[in-house]
Amino acid sequence: MSDVNCPYCGAEQEINHDDGYGYEESVDYEQECINCDKSFNFTTSITFTHNVYCKDGDHNMEPFGDIWPGMYQCSKCDFY
Repeated sequence: MSDVNCPYCGAEQEINHDDGYGYEESVDYEQECINCDKSFNFTTSITFTHNVYCKDGDHNMEPFGDIWPGMYQCSKCDFY
């Protein structure tokens, strides 16, 4: 799985995180493309995602809709 695509040739790239390189936010980093050998810059942004669920399975399950028949979701939390 690639981290990014080269902005010049579109080749998939793995960001080189040796010794923590490329993990600090709001810093411009540079990496060379493994396909076209051109250098490109990148920045890092960290996002946290939280899924909230009812305690002890106290869900209020309802049909998810016409898109996925037989699929149900809780109207109170993120459980489906």
